[in-house]
Amino acid sequence: MNSLLLTAIIVGWLIIAYNIYGRFIEKRLVEPDDSKQTPAHSRYDGIDYSPAKTPILFGHHFSSIAGAGPIVGPLIGVMYFGWVVSSLWIALGSVFIGAVHDYLALMISIRNDGNSISHTAEKTLGKVSKGVFAIFLWLTLVLVVAIFAVVCAQTFIARPEIVIPTFGLILIAILFGYTIYRLKWPIPISTVLALVLVAVFLYIGERVPVVLPEMLLGLTAADVWFWVLMLYCIFA
Repeated sequence: MNSLLLTAIIVGWLIIAYNIYGRFIEKRLVEPDDSKQTPAHSRYDGIDYSPAKTPILFGHHFSSIAGAGPIVGPLIGVMYFGWVVSSLWIALGSVFIGAVHDYLALMISIRNDGNSISHTAEKTLGKVSKGVFAIFLWLTLVLVVAIFAVVCAQTFIARPEIVIPTFGLILIAILFGYTIYRLKWPIPISTVLALVLVAVFLYIGERVPVVLPEMLLGLTAADVWFWVLMLYCIFA
């Protein structure tokens, strides 16, 4: 099947599901209440709790939900089962599993002053539940971060030209936030600047690929990139 046709079909399906099934979930489970303040306003501290513009918030959420399931899952599906199963996984899984999970997780957090699921579990189920959820979340995050680090390290070796653009995104994100929240630039102007910088970093990456030797300080190239990414996670 033509990839553009497949994309159009899935996009159409997602739009229909959002307007029909999404509204059903919203009405039957947790209905938003615009009269209530979100924790970003009620607990504002300018660091962990800070109101964001709608497009920025959408971008944050979009990047946050890009976990092992929706990214690594379809890749493995294509390898073992072909594009049909992977496409169905994306189309059906996003609507009936991912979207419902993320919407409820978000609403539970908002309705409980922005606390994590472990703190919410303590409030409703007791201290034992808090401990269980905390351990589960920690193990899950360790697993997800490790998988992504391994995949990224292997990708850096296979495609060394993407190393500079990848780390360049960190600088671009900082500059993007500075121009919006400090300099008060309009989002379209900051977005154009960010896209131009992405293109610049892509060009530099093509011209100056970062290729590590097979062994460095007793570590393989993959191990070096893995620990570089772990160091980034510590500071991030």
